[in-house]
Amino acid sequence: MEEQTDSTFIKNISIITVLLVVFTIVIIFLARDIGFKEEQGDGPGSVGLTQERIKPVGGAYTGEAGAAALEQAATQVTTEKAVAFDGSLDAEMIYKSVCAVCHTTGAAGAPQPGTLAMAERTAKGMDVLMQSALNGLNAMPARGGRSDLTDEQVQVAIEFMIK
Repeated sequence: MEEQTDSTFIKNISIITVLLVVFTIVIIFLARDIGFKEEQGDGPGSVGLTQERIKPVGGAYTGEAGAAALEQAATQVTTEKAVAFDGSLDAEMIYKSVCAVCHTTGAAGAPQPGTLAMAERTAKGMDVLMQSALNGLNAMPARGGRSDLTDEQVQVAIEFMIK
């Protein structure tokens, strides 16, 4: 009886092992068929496109070529400074887009327009308000968190708030 049980057990284990091996082989072939295939041409994975993307940071310049590249990069950085809202001086739009998030709710102690706290700050003068707005004060980041705002844009937003 024991021999029959042992042979049945071995037979069952052998069948399960064969099935697992077959299943593994099927999975391998399916994965190869539907898995990653390297794209040809100008697809996002092409070597040529990758080379073009990393060219600005991957190039090594030495000597005169390096000096010229550094000079060109320095002039691009200084001349390409973006200005918020295309330089618009629309005070209400700037206030609603940048300042209102905190100043209408009083978040983190921001004085709300028309309140006593705002009147106290306004009494200190426009120069103090400008310095606070440009450099930040308490929880308020410099320029309301928009470093691309010009001084004029900050000033018109302040003037809008203290009306």
